[in-house]
Amino acid sequence: MGGERIRRSLTEGEESQTFIEREGGEESSAREEEIDGGWGWLVVCACFFTTFVLDGIGYSFGMFMKPLKRDISQSNFGVASIGSIQTAVYLSSGPVVARLVTKFGARPVCMCGSIISCIGLLGASFAWNVSSLLVCYSLVTGVGFGCMYIPGVVASQQHFTRRRALATAIAVCGTGVGTLVLPPLVESLIEHHGWRMALRILSGVCLGSVLCGLSMFPAQRKQVPKMDEMIISQESLDKSECRGFRWVLSLIVGPGLASSGSLPLFLMVMAGDFLATMALCIPYIHLPAMAIARGVKPRNTAFLISSAGICSTIGRLLAGLLCDQRRLHPMTITCLATGVAALQAFLLASCTHYWMFLILTSGFGLATGFWIACETPLIIRTLSFSHLTPAFGLLTAGGGLAAMTGAPLAGYAVDQSKTDSGMAVVLCGCIMASSALVYAAASVYRGYMKRRECRGGYDQIM
Repeated sequence: MGGERIRRSLTEGEESQTFIEREGGEESSAREEEIDGGWGWLVVCACFFTTFVLDGIGYSFGMFMKPLKRDISQSNFGVASIGSIQTAVYLSSGPVVARLVTKFGARPVCMCGSIISCIGLLGASFAWNVSSLLVCYSLVTGVGFGCMYIPGVVASQQHFTRRRALATAIAVCGTGVGTLVLPPLVESLIEHHGWRMALRILSGVCLGSVLCGLSMFPAQRKQVPKMDEMIISQESLDKSECRGFRWVLSLIVGPGLASSGSLPLFLMVMAGDFLATMALCIPYIHLPAMAIARGVKPRNTAFLISSAGICSTIGRLLAGLLCDQRRLHPMTITCLATGVAALQAFLLASCTHYWMFLILTSGFGLATGFWIACETPLIIRTLSFSHLTPAFGLLTAGGGLAAMTGAPLAGYAVDQSKTDSGMAVVLCGCIMASSALVYAAASVYRGYMKRRECRGGYDQIM
């Protein structure tokens, strides 16, 4: 009777996953206390500094826009493509890197990524045209950042259970703090030493990130309980049930995720994340030039990006605490956050003074911080913890395509408008609003599935 209840509940998605956790809660409570905290906080710090470096450098690319346009004689579209393609490469490498992390662990993958990104940035400092920048900065550095990104987000997960969302939020806060610290530093380096020397210094920072990868040691766990063994055995049986699209998907992320009953809901989440990532990349690249054209001093434009980083950090911490309390579903938080971010982006188009830019950019950073910190809790609540790494890899791959299209599309809109009308942030607002609508639709679908299970699921379980 107990085995039948477990097998049937495995096919019911999120709410049935909660049922399994509730049934095994007393048995695993001691294990949860054991793996929450301890040396796992060192891994959290390593993940924090990893995301600090890679996203701090990525979001600093707007500071390179003006000198690169001058030295290599390119339009907004051409220069913006260099940064966007780099982000696209490191995100789209997600499924491959996820497989590597599953096979070899986070530590060696992150260390290799740090070395590769160091080589890429160093090579970019000697670039003489767009093609050489695309190879070194966009491709090589993007591959290195991809090998750092997945470990930087998922390496701390196995060290925590009850405080997992908070640990993840702290780890991804490295992005916010990096956005706070590195853009003004890069602006100063470019002003005093030129963009080539700035890239060489950032190359050294990436090399130092090898120490972060070295600190990502795996968690020491006891033998898996019998109930978990039964669940894993049933998941292995489900792997043979992949047909059609699920079979194709299993070749990329593995049959475990492809056979999940919650896959349709996850694909809706992935669509919303795609649009939000597409919108997120636009202000960090185009906002500095827009603010300068409206009379804001260049040094103050760097702080606009930093203010977004500060508020993004606050948003991530608050989102982690909310997700751990489980009073609001991560889907609900994400839907509200993307809606608020869209409103901030629309209002940015009408800014004429520095204080207006500062307030709205900070609000945009706060809202997107909530969304970013909810990604991994949303995956776990939608699927399960065992599917986190491949699912997050697939999510980042979609984000890679979004990053490759968002900023260049906004650059093209700015080039075509030939005015300072804020077309880039208007486009950002439209795309972010579309993301909020997709998340709202996913929330409605999740509620429908929950009601359908309430009507017939308990009869099947009993």
